[in-house]
Amino acid sequence: MDCERWRTALSARLDSEPLGVDEAMLDAHLATCSACCDHAEALAALHRSLRLRPADEVPDLTSAILAAAAADPRRRRVVPTLVLRWVLVVIAAVEIGLASPDLLGRWHTGSELGTWSIAVGVGFLSVARKPARAAALVPMLGIAGLLTALVTTRHLLDGAAQLSEEWPHGIVLAGVVVLVAISRLERTADHPGPRSADTVGADGRPARVRRAA
Repeated sequence: MDCERWRTALSARLDSEPLGVDEAMLDAHLATCSACCDHAEALAALHRSLRLRPADEVPDLTSAILAAAAADPRRRRVVPTLVLRWVLVVIAAVEIGLASPDLLGRWHTGSELGTWSIAVGVGFLSVARKPARAAALVPMLGIAGLLTALVTTRHLLDGAAQLSEEWPHGIVLAGVVVLVAISRLERTADHPGPRSADTVGADGRPARVRRAA
């Protein structure tokens, strides 16, 4: 009996393709033909060896990855940013506390100044909660702080005001300085700029790459 069609059917069965013959007849032929039975076992072994093979050996990069993560400059900025955020919380609390009596007073101008000061304090708190907002507030509060410093200095030099009356403006200026510092840290973390960085190649050896801006 010609075994070629049975062996073709065996190959098709391994590949989950149509057999072209009745499967019961194929099994009956295997039960009576030792040559086809041996061929079926050889095909099965070949099929298994092609589908299953040992995984490629790869180097253990755990130490290199952990070292690179520890050396990430963004991690070194976490502590300074956290400290500055808490400093900003304290400044905001003092600013709001000093402005509350003016806001609740009956003096119209004082109430307006109190409203502005409390709004500044709330702005500081918003940055303390989410440092990424610092960049948006720096232009407005930076100019306001600069103008306040110029006007206060002029009034002190002219004798139109006393230091004991003007010192609360220093709280706002301190907050602006902290705001600028947080903004710079956040900008540096988001855009570290081009620099050489140590990494590990596929062979486990150190490689040098250029980090894009």
